[in-house]
Amino acid sequence: MTNSKPMTLKRLHPASGWAALAALTLAAPAQAQPAPQPGVQLFGLLDAAAGRFTSPSGVNAKEQAVSKVSSGGLSTSFWGIRGQEDLGGGTTALFELSSFMRNESGAAGRSDALPAPVNVAADPYFSRAAWVGLSHPDWGRVRVGNITSLLFLNAISSNALGDSTTFSPLNLLTFIGSPLSGGTAWANSVVYDSPVRAGLTGSVAYAASQNQGGPNAAARLAYNAGAFNTSLAWQSVNRNPQTFADGTSANDTRAWQWAASYDFNPLKLYGHLGQIQNRGTASAPQSVHYRVWDVSLGLPMGTGQWLAAYGVRNTGDTVAPVPATVAGGNVSRKLLTVGYDHFLSRRTEVYVLLSRDQTETRTLPAPPTLIQASGTSFAVGIRHRF
Repeated sequence: MTNSKPMTLKRLHPASGWAALAALTLAAPAQAQPAPQPGVQLFGLLDAAAGRFTSPSGVNAKEQAVSKVSSGGLSTSFWGIRGQEDLGGGTTALFELSSFMRNESGAAGRSDALPAPVNVAADPYFSRAAWVGLSHPDWGRVRVGNITSLLFLNAISSNALGDSTTFSPLNLLTFIGSPLSGGTAWANSVVYDSPVRAGLTGSVAYAASQNQGGPNAAARLAYNAGAFNTSLAWQSVNRNPQTFADGTSANDTRAWQWAASYDFNPLKLYGHLGQIQNRGTASAPQSVHYRVWDVSLGLPMGTGQWLAAYGVRNTGDTVAPVPATVAGGNVSRKLLTVGYDHFLSRRTEVYVLLSRDQTETRTLPAPPTLIQASGTSFAVGIRHRF
């Protein structure tokens, strides 16, 4: 197909007004859908934070906090291009290519390859998104390629701390240092998003195995009634993607998550409840269940907002013991984060965040014992959208 109009490079225009800015901040950049605009757009986000951090995968009995500069306190830094073409009759062709970046060093991706026993390759260049699709207001949208998982979309679209994988309790408990496999985006996937009908919309996703084991499947149903929003997501992962550095398990897993939020104006309250089932592998099957829940809130004040979130992951099942120096085998993990986000303009904000991480882990050597550990993370940062 050829363009009926020449392609032009455009910059995204932010929403105007403090109320719109607060709403944009509370929404997750990874899930927000841009307003239809013809041509090609350059977009992205830079987030730089400095402070002392414990491991995002959970504290262990001997861990010490590390002082560093990070490329993501409230959001992971990224840049990308996206565009669309009007094909006539209401049909639109769409695409997006976006890449994570580490602006403290200039390197691409979120991290380098993870060694054994995880054995996850480093992020490819367009690991955030690389898809092309078609949409129509009557029949919805179909996308093909590397696409944000529906479970991650469910988590970040109803979360006061958005898509933060450094300070959001929900994201840390579910996706980072978690028994969940599959990461936050699925390669080799086809996703269908239905049109909105009476506030209700649904999505289904399928990711082909491509010689990496069995296929992945997911579904999500969401309802928007103004101040009240709720959604339910489910996924089954039968392989561990070889190309994403946030995958922390090579096992088959199934998970579900219910999300809800209510805007009391000005206070907005969010909550999640879910479960992760670690099913092991074909040669070593398991059935270990982890229950995850969290609550979070955003409270506008002045030209900014207070943020707070608390989340817990527990298992009543037997988890394999690990050495005391490993942040795994958690019987329980609890996270509390508080902070303030101050808007300097419609695109730029500064923030301060404090997080407390507590774990109870079954450790080696034999006989296995339960060891409690805790750590504190603190950061000041700046986030800029373009």
